[in-house]
Amino acid sequence: MVTIKASYTITPNESTPKGSLWFSDLDQVVRLSHTPLIYIYKPKQNQQNIIIETLKNSLSKILVHYYPVAGRYCYRKGGRIELNLNAKGAILIEAETTKSIHDYGDFSPSDSTKELIPKVDYNQPIEEIPLFVAQVTWFSSFGFAIGIAYSHPLSDGVGCSNFINSWAKIARGERLEANELPYLDRTILKFSNTPIEPRFEHVELKPLPLILGRSDTDIERKKKTTAELLKLTAEEVEKLKKKANECDIPKGSRPYSRFEAISAHIWKSASKARKLEENQQSVVRFNVEIRNRIIPNLPKNYYGNALIQTAVEGYIGEILSKPLSYVAMKIREAHELITNEYIRSQIDVIRGFENLDDARKLFIGGEGKNATYFGNPNLHITSWMALPSHKADFGWGKPFYFGLGYVSPHDRGLIYLSPEGDGSVIVCMHFQVELMQLFKKLFYGDLYELFTSARL
Repeated sequence: MVTIKASYTITPNESTPKGSLWFSDLDQVVRLSHTPLIYIYKPKQNQQNIIIETLKNSLSKILVHYYPVAGRYCYRKGGRIELNLNAKGAILIEAETTKSIHDYGDFSPSDSTKELIPKVDYNQPIEEIPLFVAQVTWFSSFGFAIGIAYSHPLSDGVGCSNFINSWAKIARGERLEANELPYLDRTILKFSNTPIEPRFEHVELKPLPLILGRSDTDIERKKKTTAELLKLTAEEVEKLKKKANECDIPKGSRPYSRFEAISAHIWKSASKARKLEENQQSVVRFNVEIRNRIIPNLPKNYYGNALIQTAVEGYIGEILSKPLSYVAMKIREAHELITNEYIRSQIDVIRGFENLDDARKLFIGGEGKNATYFGNPNLHITSWMALPSHKADFGWGKPFYFGLGYVSPHDRGLIYLSPEGDGSVIVCMHFQVELMQLFKKLFYGDLYELFTSARL
């Protein structure tokens, strides 16, 4: 059980710009809710008062540079949101739990880890909802958690990670370099011309296939999901990459990456576990970062959402019968779709909606009946392997664990690097409860076959 000890409103410790901040079309079609993250620390000494004061003071300083985080949203015409730069502040909560650090096991997302994430009251007006809430929870024995509730329209994972790591750097008593400061002007993604007809098919925005014989997703939505952390050693990652690159790669192409190999392996394992018909269609959606893809390129430290959705579709029969290299190739094809022209075309799709609430239903998965459902027979895969999340050292060492703090209602694979820094990878897999154990058996069983066949 977690008990709240204190709550502090933290405002920038210097004057910051006022007015409103325009949000791009890509900011409009992400979840309006907060992303729940957990960082776990084992300091040499549990100096609670010093730690809390350090976090409060450094948060007030970083909010000067990241002043949008201290603002509040407001609605405009057509369901569009903007940011009111009113410096109302972020929230820092101090809490304690009767549980020890060991009671949480490996910290895989669950109802237990969810209590380490600060709760956000969405029943209040949007103008009053804080955009960033951090909860420091002291374990009964040793160590503590920093649970984060981070409003997604503020930025994508790159922006969030840069904000957290910059906060940590200031907490250590260091100063941010000029190249570490966020680029806050989002009008770089503001197009003056009227929207034009999309120039591509945009399979990633089409209705997802249903299980054959079904007319809706009601049955699948009612099935509970669970989450488990599946570790791949550095050797296993290399084995998957080698397997994905066994067959001929198109001339001039680079070898398939670890993301392509791991994603292909996840898709194949999920397809086996579901035991669907061979002519069943299945779609995998994932996001592609566009900072270096749109022309002109966005600044490296662009603070906002710079993600475009893409998707790959296939039939269960081909996913299961074809080699890993074939499935990796399909993942790559979806990735390589994302050119400057494709990005601008997808943005034009968003701009074509009179009311952005309708666009959000197209892009965002959720629990409501009208929200897009990414579960069986489909899948959503996210990569956080490029995020330097384990650099969040506030002065008491790097976190020994970082991850998501809730169980997704969808079938979803989240891939990120292990904190050990040894090249191993963690797949945080969200899958239907009734199928999870079979998925794990297939996920590791196929890996075992790769190892044994390589030794023969």
